[in-house]
Amino acid sequence: MEKQEPHILCKKGDVAKVVLLPGDPGRVKKIIKYWDFANEVVFNREYLIYTGEYKGIPISVASTGMGCPSAAIAVEELANIGAEIFIRIGTCGGLKKEIKPGDLIVPTAAIRAEGTTKEYIDAEFPAIADMDITQALLEAASELKYKSFSGINRTHDSFYEHIDNLAKWGKYYDDERMKNWPIPLVSSEMECSAVFLVSLLRGLKSGAVLSVNTTEPLDTLKENAEDVYELIQSDEATAGVDRAIKTALGAVEILKQKGLL
Repeated sequence: MEKQEPHILCKKGDVAKVVLLPGDPGRVKKIIKYWDFANEVVFNREYLIYTGEYKGIPISVASTGMGCPSAAIAVEELANIGAEIFIRIGTCGGLKKEIKPGDLIVPTAAIRAEGTTKEYIDAEFPAIADMDITQALLEAASELKYKSFSGINRTHDSFYEHIDNLAKWGKYYDDERMKNWPIPLVSSEMECSAVFLVSLLRGLKSGAVLSVNTTEPLDTLKENAEDVYELIQSDEATAGVDRAIKTALGAVEILKQKGLL
């Protein structure tokens, strides 16, 4: 009898080589509507998992919940049962003035400003996205005529850290370590570094496409959760999530065409 993973409750044969990783379980249904077919495998804790086909390509999707701890567990356990390629489909804050809500970010790497990956390896080791997947995502976004940006993402542990300093996206702009960095960050979110690093350490491939919810400066943001909710549920943000999904699926097609699947 095949061993079942303890958190995702899956075993070998349950998932495809390619796995899409949204954070929100509710986003899974938005993804599978584009597939040829999809079958639910399991829904346990934050992990809702479907496996099926997209344009004849075997594919799975697994939600990871919020933050790096659960994202790292998902990648570890999915890798144990045969997954080899991970594409995170998420949301983020944009960190350059030219980036607008609904635009897409394709991170090349992630700053590890969170606690999970420090349990794996020293902080100096980078969390880098796979070049083939990153290029495929950028090509797909271009083919779909979606506005996208690529660069360094910051992964961190606190969604509401910016509330205390509305002039900047997060207190990290006051961090002495970052004041002299010559290249501005493009985005900030809560899972990419774990997905990138765990994949890298295990010899697997990963990438991400993120829809921008809010941008810096957050001049429309007030000091209460209702205004934050309105921003992340805006028409632009909702449309951006759909663009991110289509971009990820387009990248899977490109990877297949290039013989990388």
